[in-house]
Amino acid sequence: MDRREKILLVIPALLATFAMALYVRMYRVYLWGWWLDEFDPYIRYYLARYTLEHGVGWWWSGAHFTQFWYPYGIDWGKVLLPGTSFYGLFVYSILRPFGVDLWHAVIAAPAIMNALAVFSAFYLGYRVGSELGVPNGGVRVGLVTALLVAFMPAYIERGVAAWFDDEPISLFLIPLGLAFLIDGLKRPWMGALAGVALGYIAWTWGAHFYIWNLAGLYALVLPTYYFLKLAFTRREEAPRGRKRQQPQPQAPALPFSTRNLFLSYLLFYVVYAFLVATIPRYGVASLTGAFNILPTFGLLAAAAVWALDTRLGVSRATELLRRYIWLILAVTLAGIGVFVGAIAAGLIGGKFLATLLPFGRSAIVASVAEHSTTQFYQILIRYGPILPFIIVSVPYLFTPGGLLALTYLATAGYAAATMVRLLVLLAPVATVSAALGVVKLLDSRRLGPLMLLAAVVSMVMVLVSGASVATQPTQIVMSAVASPYPSDDFLDALMWLKTRLPPYEPVASWWDYGYWISVVGNKTSLADNSTINATQIGKIGLGMMAPPQIGANIFSREFGTKYILAIMPFAIYPINLQIGQAPVLIHENPAGGDFLKSYWMTRIALENVKKEAEAVLGVPAGVSAEDFIYTRVMSYPGPPPGSYAYFTIGGYYFPVPLNLNRTLYAMLFSKERLFPIYGNASQYLPWVFEGVERGDTFTSFRALKVTGGNVYLPVDVPQKLQGVATYVIQGWTQKGVEVVVDPLTGRTEDIPFVTAHTAPLRLVYVSKPYGWVVVYQVTS
Repeated sequence: MDRREKILLVIPALLATFAMALYVRMYRVYLWGWWLDEFDPYIRYYLARYTLEHGVGWWWSGAHFTQFWYPYGIDWGKVLLPGTSFYGLFVYSILRPFGVDLWHAVIAAPAIMNALAVFSAFYLGYRVGSELGVPNGGVRVGLVTALLVAFMPAYIERGVAAWFDDEPISLFLIPLGLAFLIDGLKRPWMGALAGVALGYIAWTWGAHFYIWNLAGLYALVLPTYYFLKLAFTRREEAPRGRKRQQPQPQAPALPFSTRNLFLSYLLFYVVYAFLVATIPRYGVASLTGAFNILPTFGLLAAAAVWALDTRLGVSRATELLRRYIWLILAVTLAGIGVFVGAIAAGLIGGKFLATLLPFGRSAIVASVAEHSTTQFYQILIRYGPILPFIIVSVPYLFTPGGLLALTYLATAGYAAATMVRLLVLLAPVATVSAALGVVKLLDSRRLGPLMLLAAVVSMVMVLVSGASVATQPTQIVMSAVASPYPSDDFLDALMWLKTRLPPYEPVASWWDYGYWISVVGNKTSLADNSTINATQIGKIGLGMMAPPQIGANIFSREFGTKYILAIMPFAIYPINLQIGQAPVLIHENPAGGDFLKSYWMTRIALENVKKEAEAVLGVPAGVSAEDFIYTRVMSYPGPPPGSYAYFTIGGYYFPVPLNLNRTLYAMLFSKERLFPIYGNASQYLPWVFEGVERGDTFTSFRALKVTGGNVYLPVDVPQKLQGVATYVIQGWTQKGVEVVVDPLTGRTEDIPFVTAHTAPLRLVYVSKPYGWVVVYQVTS
């Protein structure tokens, strides 16, 4: 196939693939509306808007934002990276003549960039496939790679419209930059382009440190592999007799130019380092940190290899390698020693340390769902249909370009196995490797037809999985919970905050919702996804889990806020009794509210403000805080039969609170929140752990022994806490209590069976339509 034929085949195919990819990625806004997804994209939009109004200079000169991290405020230029916001402004500048505003531009921006990844992925697949040794291998591997990228769940989930964050940009730039690196082995100046492409990732994503170190590792792996291959491959000796009639053995040679390797990597290193040094968050100091050890080793190795090749030649260098193999081992051990030393010195920490050593995570890191250790089913969801083809490709990746893919596959595979979020990091090389495996199998005369069928089946599975991801609603449409149906509760709450409270009024909440409160609700938040002040988050957790009187003091005096927001979904579930059906309230149904997060609130408080937390939470002397909390206050989350309290119903289990005299639990379980939704009928709706009213008596589920619905309290506890099996849930009453039934007018009624007292907190807002979000005001 000549060049013209390739162009006629490739360009229409790629344009069609791009169109399909863009349609799939934009589909969710057609279904669910123009809302940004998750939490982080809201701060990216906020900073793009601020940059549009104030110019780009503030990223370097500094700007103090008091609407976040209250009461201290924050300089976002020192905490976040500007690349995503800059990209959003670039898309806005293109779409603005067509009447598109910034909000809609940044929602469409990730879909556009991620769809463009079909071109960069084709380029990387073309470079790796060209060394496969099959006819038109580069074109075939590139096109299959592009097709996979268009529909792969791993690409779509972090590249759909509304995901205005760092991953969509990185998924386009990673394959582009790596392809430039491979091209640099033939044209050294391409190393500079690799530095630009991969260097911009440093402006968008903290995971750029991985890409930087991947390039450095490749500069080590490439010459090491081929020199070792030459050193330990049996040499052919010239046969004796009739020497003139026998060809002489070929001198050993490398399949790449050591000069080009050094020059291209040098250009990459300089450009990349320059881009990193100009970022306000990093600066020049980052070039002397632990994350630059491996890239610098790679530069020194590339220089040494070129020097050996120039002065001694490959043959003599190989001979020296055989003699001094111990030297390579010593250098390797030294590198490992430096790495261990960097960890011991605390130069690598947080999420990066959690990736390298997944067993040593702080409570704050572990509390984030996307930072949890990856489960095998999560790998299967994203890569299951193409895993066999990835495995098949491995033996064919021992080529100059393939070694980059192999190094990427091995290291990113480990990173993806240690942290759920990093599954997306594996996507570019997974698609290239799978495409190479498909092409190689299809080239087999015996297995070709069968492999074609397998490839089609796998592609159909990818399409189905990708379509499922593409149609998922945004988090804010679901009120940040795992509901199968949309809910306007959190949007209603944000609109109430925006219109009913003074501008920039501080509102306390768990850190998940900080961006929404500040950006959408136009209020001041105490913490958010970027808060690195562990003490601040620990104090918020302590305020939530302290008794209401103490919690109110923490929020009003230490944080200067009068308002506290919390969310807990719940649903009515009918159960069958001898007297007929009785409705009960099932909390955390659907799951995802603050009650389940209270486990992490407690752990983070105990880890970061330990002495104060133990005193405030009421931990008795001689009893560990964990034992006390998990057996007297809250339920340890996890499947039965753990040592905690839970309720089983409908085949599912629900942890239950053990002491409602806590700020958060009083807010969530007080029945006054039910009256704006259910009116007077709410007095006949008990929480599932309360029991039901039978005439004039109150019967618990422990006494009823309802099939499929029982409360199991912890029994496997230390000796000092024995007797907990007969423990009664604390902090609630069956007597009549004056309850505010109308938060707007303050009207009260005497209501029986109110679950918890909230004083000194006063209910001021209940969300519509389901009543999942509540806002309480500190009254004294």
